[in-house]
Amino acid sequence: MIDRGHRELPIQPDFCGKQVLTNKDQNIELRLKSLDKIEGVFLV
Repeated sequence: MIDRGHRELPIQPDFCGKQVLTNKDQNIELRLKSLDKIEGVFLV
């Protein structure tokens, strides 16, 4: 799970694999080699 911040509700995850600061208009994509021919986490 990746935490981007930008909370609208007063909740947050108990566990976070990575915390990434982003703008509200940016997205994080998870790509898997078995589906996308490339594997990684990408900021788009």
